Amino acid sequence: MVVGDASGAGPQPLLSVRRLKVFHGKFEAVHGVDMDVGEGEIVSIIGANGAGKSSLMKAIIGQVDRVEGDIRFDGQSLAGRATADIVAGGIALIPEGRRLFPSLSVEENLALGWEVGRKGEITLDDVFELFPILRERRRQKARELSGGQQQMVAVGRAMLSNPRLLLCDEISLGLAPTIINDIYKVIPSIRERGIGIIVVDQDIGRSLAVADRFYCMLEGDFSLTGRPRETDRDTVMKHYFGL
Repeated sequence: MVVGDASGAGPQPLLSVRRLKVFHGKFEAVHGVDMDVGEGEIVSIIGANGAGKSSLMKAIIGQVDRVEGDIRFDGQSLAGRATADIVAGGIALIPEGRRLFPSLSVEENLALGWEVGRKGEITLDDVFELFPILRERRRQKARELSGGQQQMVAVGRAMLSNPRLLLCDEISLGLAPTIINDIYKVIPSIRERGIGIIVVDQDIGRSLAVADRFYCMLEGDFSLTGRPRETDRDTVMKHYFGL
């Protein structure tokens, strides 16, 4: 069952995914899905472990073995493009597990986003305004930070690449509730810059609370799409678990 508007992003969305299949070796992790994300739109992808959410994110950023189907960003195909080229073109990924350089300082980790990304108006001061604690810790090594502070650095690094589309993969994983709240509070302010955002998270409540639309993923397919305010929780949970 699919409810709601699966596109909702106008004639040419910022991101358009059509009939996408994702393969890891011979294993097909995603089975021909369609998805749109508009400029300045927050789209949530929810689903249990192994549903295919991270495979979908990695396919968009060019980090999987093989894909079939069509991924278009601002009308241009991403087929065959290297990850570095995709990032420079305006897509940034906040990866699951953060993947910082532990021996580098906070500021050095943040600077990497600026170096590899698209040149734009977002600066280091903008990141420090989002996360004031990082200004205080800017000279500290990443390994000396708490998990929540490291996640803030990961978000800031992605922001400094000046993306038009931000992919957030399991941004609350392993974090304390207060830190999760802090991370989620900045998502609407990022959207205010006109950035499209995909939030992938197992925290259904927080993810849907910030989203304009959502896709529920089950065993490599979308089992439900809709708008959070128009879809009751029981319906979401049935499609989340495949009941």
